[in-house]
Amino acid sequence: MPLKKSRWFVSAVCISLLAAGSAARAEENSAVDPRAERILKAAIGNLAAAKSYMFRGEMTTEGELPGGQRLEYAGTVQAAVRRPDHAWIRVEKEDGGRSDWYDGKTFSHLDLAANAYAVYPAPPTINELLDKLKEKLGFLPPMAPLLRQHDDTAVFQNLKRGVYVGEAVVGGHACSHLAFSLEKIDWQIWVDDVVPLVRRLVITYKDLPGDPQFSVTFTDWDFNATLPDSVFAFDPPRGATRAEFEIVKP
Repeated sequence: MPLKKSRWFVSAVCISLLAAGSAARAEENSAVDPRAERILKAAIGNLAAAKSYMFRGEMTTEGELPGGQRLEYAGTVQAAVRRPDHAWIRVEKEDGGRSDWYDGKTFSHLDLAANAYAVYPAPPTINELLDKLKEKLGFLPPMAPLLRQHDDTAVFQNLKRGVYVGEAVVGGHACSHLAFSLEKIDWQIWVDDVVPLVRRLVITYKDLPGDPQFSVTFTDWDFNATLPDSVFAFDPPRGATRAEFEIVKP
């Protein structure tokens, strides 16, 4: 467990889908549909160019009862990013959830169910923070791919295949439905046809029993939000317990 004396919720998207930096470099593969590649690159580029933004979404994760019955847990996610050195994200689920703050100097985590928190000295950019968290603490914040400023080269070098599935409508927005595959996960993404925004994301974990899925439908994107320092400042709630992160042994 990465946080001592506290239940730690790790969202299914702690794995950085769009920049599997620790994965071995895949051989170049022509199995990615050029149309799917073009649309995905537009979505990555649009997000990478943003200086600050907020998003909200409704998410589901799958689980299983001891008897084998499959369950689906509902939740919400919201986040704010001010590049290059401020981020905040909050996930609320049926069993609690978490919230993370990064102010350019310190990364702070709050386990909502346990009302326990931990802080960690952080490097000066979001990208460096995500790399350090993965290396030193063995996890990434929920929605890490949407916090990182991407180079699309890193995205495509690890894909085994990618296809354009077809036209779709998500939340009233006309979208292109794409599907991609990595070694251990498959993922689908719905990209807005007017402005290249991610409207929906579904991940299937092929290496876990039952191939469980995580999904999130984005209900709002705001690229004109005013994000003062107070948004990214952590103030421990009343009665919260201080805990320590567990460092991953080399």
